[in-house]
Amino acid sequence: MAVEARAAQPFTAFESGQVRPLALSPDGERLFAVNTPDNRLEIYAITDDGLVHEGSVPVGLEPVAVAARSAHEVWVVNHLSDSVSVVSLTPRPQVSRTLQVGDEPRDLVFAGPGGKRAFVTAAHRGQNTAFDPQLTTPGIGRADVWVFDANHPGQAPTILNLFCDTPRALAVSADGKRVYAAAFNSGNQTAVVPRG
Repeated sequence: MAVEARAAQPFTAFESGQVRPLALSPDGERLFAVNTPDNRLEIYAITDDGLVHEGSVPVGLEPVAVAARSAHEVWVVNHLSDSVSVVSLTPRPQVSRTLQVGDEPRDLVFAGPGGKRAFVTAAHRGQNTAFDPQLTTPGIGRADVWVFDANHPGQAPTILNLFCDTPRALAVSADGKRVYAAAFNSGNQTAVVPRG
């Protein structure tokens, strides 16, 4: 007897947009991937035959970026949780620390001498800060970059304010001395239209 297959009802997912969803370990032996809808970090061994899934670590809500600090430590940016999960891979993969950051963090890079500074982009809305965000004051930027000492992440971060809205991706110069931040949808809402 034939059974008729029917499609399920349409489903619309409202996941946060990934910014840096993949990272290689510095030794080139593992690939890390954020699993945004399942709130996890996926860990794969890189072998001659391809990728082998080694494990999965629950992190914060809607992870959108991952950066490998070493072969034993990975940092994950959780967009909806306003946090960063520091994942230790030894003796077994698990979150060893959660850092609270500004609203809707999106990206993370390591820079400075020995990569000991962690830079995280976030919106400037006052979450997890001890200062007045001055949300209605003209001239105050609407983006922040939170800078942590990666060797001592429990210390208070330095927060740099940027005159833009919705900070997104970060990049590091080859020598590790400069960090570049990109804004998203921060134009002046004008466009060039050719005469023709």
